[in-house]
Amino acid sequence: MIIDFSYDKKNIDFVSGYIFKGKNYRCSYVRYKSLYRNCAPGTENVELYFFQPKEDVRASTLILHGLGSRNIKFLLWLGPHLANAGVSTSILILPGNYTRVENNSMSGRSYLYPDIDVLYRFWEHGVIDTLSTIDLLDQSNLWKENNILVGYCLGGMISTMVGSIDNRINHFLFMTTGGHMPHILHQSPAAVFVRRMFEKGFRPNFYLDNKDMLYDIYDEQFPKVRKMSFDHIVSSEEIHPLLKVDPISYAHLLDMNKVTFIDAYFDSTLPVKSRKALYDEMYGANRKILPISHVNWLPFGYFLAKYILHKLNINAKEAKKALLIRERIENPLEK
Repeated sequence: MIIDFSYDKKNIDFVSGYIFKGKNYRCSYVRYKSLYRNCAPGTENVELYFFQPKEDVRASTLILHGLGSRNIKFLLWLGPHLANAGVSTSILILPGNYTRVENNSMSGRSYLYPDIDVLYRFWEHGVIDTLSTIDLLDQSNLWKENNILVGYCLGGMISTMVGSIDNRINHFLFMTTGGHMPHILHQSPAAVFVRRMFEKGFRPNFYLDNKDMLYDIYDEQFPKVRKMSFDHIVSSEEIHPLLKVDPISYAHLLDMNKVTFIDAYFDSTLPVKSRKALYDEMYGANRKILPISHVNWLPFGYFLAKYILHKLNINAKEAKKALLIRERIENPLEK
């Protein structure tokens, strides 16, 4: 099976409106029709929250959230604080999550749903929406050469694929993410619904006989995949279809000089082998293992924001001053 991350690039028509503001920034809700050709009902509109500094923009950040919805309110904290430091910050809502859940589904479910057609649809859509959002920022002169793509969990997985396609990204920051889909499907708490489906007799269209055979196929084919070009990966009929939506397949195509990979030592959401699989493929990058869990760092966004500003070469004193400004962070879904 062939997966297709291509789309027709064009000038993007969008609507935008201010929803709240601070002393040094304004936050806009931006929406435009997705350029993906096969949107699931309910996911047709791309949505992002854009935090624009009132004065000169010194850098740009695009943040991709994790699976589900709960983590998004914490990542929204980053917007005004980075904007206070002169960094225009966009937080993209990925299709199938938060306010873009498809009809009759749950937030994040379809990225793990055990049907290759569903998986391809949402991974393609997530990658294309990310690429087209960079297009939109670029056409509006808001994507600076000094920029960073930040991906948490699912966002990090999609960022790996995006980075193998787009050369406009100056730096990548991967937060508590992983790969190796068999490990995720059979061991992650996030995929418990998948295993319940298996227990009830559901058989996905990407197995041969059993899960052990799937692991064996990965062991056999992955050494070949890590030597493939992007075009070869997406078009090859010789590799298992799950490998085409697995970030470990694309990691070797990144420029490791641009990559920072932060792993959480106490992560129980992503299996150890899943995280290690992607961590190992990022050899040569700036890799860190911190004593945090998958989610307990989220309320402490100050430290992540400080590191982002460091990577964007924002003066440490300026960064600290901007991050300590007290802001009333508003959740767009709360009255």
